[in-house]
Amino acid sequence: MKIARLILLKLLIIATIVTLPLSVNAIENQQEEDKKVVMVVINHANLKDLKSMEEIHRLMEEGSIGLMNIRAAGRYSQYKSYATIGWGTRAEASSDHQEFVKINEESAAIYQRRTGRSPALGGIINLSINQLKDQNAKGEYKAFPGTLGEVLKVNGLKTVVLGNSDTDENKISSVALIPMDKTGHIDYGDVGEDMIMKNPQRPYGIQTNYNVLFNRFTSLYSSGDFIVIETGDLSRLESYRNYLHNGTYQRHRENILQEINTFTEQLTGYIKDDNTLLMVVVPYPSNDVFETGERITPVVFYSKEINEGLLTSDTTRREGIIANIDIAPTILKYFGLTTEEMTGREIQTLPWESNITYLQQLKNKVLKTSQQRYRVLYTFAVFEMLASVLTLLLIVYKKRVPEGWKKPIASVLLATIVAPFMILILPLLGSYNIFITYILLVLGTCIIVFLLERVFKKDPVGMLIATTGLVVLGLVVDIVTGQNLIKNSILGYDPIIGARYYGIGNEFAGVFVGASLVFTTAIVEKNNKLRGLIPFFYLFLIMVMGFPKWGANVGGTITAMVAFLFTTFRLMGLRMNLKKWAMIGLMVFMGVAAFAVVDLFILESKSHLAGAIQQIIRGGPWVILQIITRKIAMNIRVMGVTIWSRVLLMAILVLGVLLYKPIGVLKKIANAYPQLAIGWTGILVACGVGFAFNDSGVVTAALAAIFLSTSILYLVLKDFGQRVSNTLDLDDEVK
Repeated sequence: MKIARLILLKLLIIATIVTLPLSVNAIENQQEEDKKVVMVVINHANLKDLKSMEEIHRLMEEGSIGLMNIRAAGRYSQYKSYATIGWGTRAEASSDHQEFVKINEESAAIYQRRTGRSPALGGIINLSINQLKDQNAKGEYKAFPGTLGEVLKVNGLKTVVLGNSDTDENKISSVALIPMDKTGHIDYGDVGEDMIMKNPQRPYGIQTNYNVLFNRFTSLYSSGDFIVIETGDLSRLESYRNYLHNGTYQRHRENILQEINTFTEQLTGYIKDDNTLLMVVVPYPSNDVFETGERITPVVFYSKEINEGLLTSDTTRREGIIANIDIAPTILKYFGLTTEEMTGREIQTLPWESNITYLQQLKNKVLKTSQQRYRVLYTFAVFEMLASVLTLLLIVYKKRVPEGWKKPIASVLLATIVAPFMILILPLLGSYNIFITYILLVLGTCIIVFLLERVFKKDPVGMLIATTGLVVLGLVVDIVTGQNLIKNSILGYDPIIGARYYGIGNEFAGVFVGASLVFTTAIVEKNNKLRGLIPFFYLFLIMVMGFPKWGANVGGTITAMVAFLFTTFRLMGLRMNLKKWAMIGLMVFMGVAAFAVVDLFILESKSHLAGAIQQIIRGGPWVILQIITRKIAMNIRVMGVTIWSRVLLMAILVLGVLLYKPIGVLKKIANAYPQLAIGWTGILVACGVGFAFNDSGVVTAALAAIFLSTSILYLVLKDFGQRVSNTLDLDDEVK
């Protein structure tokens, strides 16, 4: 009997131990099920609007806030922004693809006729789901419509949508794109006429019925897990804007914001559950703000568990900035869920005092940099092209040009090399208007060139070492210390455009590779004993550019690897053949693979490389084809609109002219500077690879080519009568 009891006791202990984890999981799952997310959509609001609303201002002070990039697939569109928020990937959508209606006998028949499936009983359905899927299947990013709602549905969570942006003629329920599942279904809600009421004094004679909206919210609050509410009136006001005097428009706007504030106060008063996360989201800015270039919108996260702070994510790695693709994965994470069909990353909150003040300053800085970016860089590009043309004319027609022109033209060429360094350090001098930016850029560049010319009066190679070395040193220091200068530089990336948020961008990647190749080969030209150190220096530069925590630029790293390996082989005196190119290809593959392993398995914060690898693992080889196709399409678009394509063509034109006139000048300057000539061919390789492996490859190629054409022109102009005097008589060539 004792033995039986002992056996029974042991079995009971074993059973308890085995089931303990299941019990813990059950408790955890229960906790997850108790959580709710309520998203209030205030489309077309801005940071100033939210600050002016007393209740939302309180939520901002006590919660976490950020600026959200609104970029979707292709051109900007508010419909695409709604879809992108809900699907976690840059999405396609239009006004024709949000035909959401209540499910009844008539709508169910239409849905079944169009899709061949019977809709779920009750709730809201999208009758245009087929067109929406087709559009995204053909789109650039292959988004999966309804991803967020689908994952929630599969895991037993219920979705709710309330409100609309209807006008007198159009039914607009874009908000339903956020919580719908892959069939276009939302469990509960109302997007119909009950959500609005007549008011002759308002745009289109209608406005949101906040009393009905609030009552419907309270009736569905216990049933729903993810609840999305469209306030609607600001959208109606924006579409009615052309009919209004500015004063009338502002009065309407103030009244609408006050009504939304009162409604939000009702919501927060009703929501007292610690497990409810309240999100205030602005999918798209107002038209006036959009036209100024302010294409980032405010977002507020509030719950009892969130302290005053800023929002950030692994997508941006920037305090106070997130992307619209980050919203959906954050909602899933809040419920303890995840999916591999989203490219966005979870949003984190960072404790931050005076968060509103910081965010306002950040917005002003980002906007000012974005507004100055095009004009300043366009000026620099035109300046570089003019400098190249003037120098080329001076070389070709040296006999007819006064000798005194040579020195200032040489200084101008040096300025084109030093300018990227000056553009890099401009953020250290503070935020200024564009006029002061021009003054600082020109003055700073002139001072640096003047000082260096005093030191390297009769040493053109030394001058190239000093100028390009300054550029390389500045970039290396900034990259490894957090890219604080690149992030705020007009030659860096723009978080408003949203192509990149951290690391080294395509512009500075081209500068980095071009300057490094001239710098290193000029050193070997100056002192051949240092040749053996160059491969180790290249390895260091590749680490700086490719390490996921620093440069994190995959295309730029591939460009650097190929160009640096090619240059190393040539400096070693090896001839390039198919076998050498195969070795370079294998070494590049191994290098990228090493960075991928570090990114995937060691670092907590994943970069673009990890995201791309995960997409390939999930989607197979077809994803590689999609990435290549997207890069080609992007390059084609960029070629037609960017000034850098003209810079690249100008560099090619300069080299082409030098091949024939003066006769033999390019060959003879290469013979006079054989090590530098290897660096120049390395830049040509970098231009080709950079163009192929970067989204904006023409930008990378053009900025690398600046160091190729400028350094050649400088030496041809500066060194006649000195080192090449025995091999080149320019006057005779001109004759």
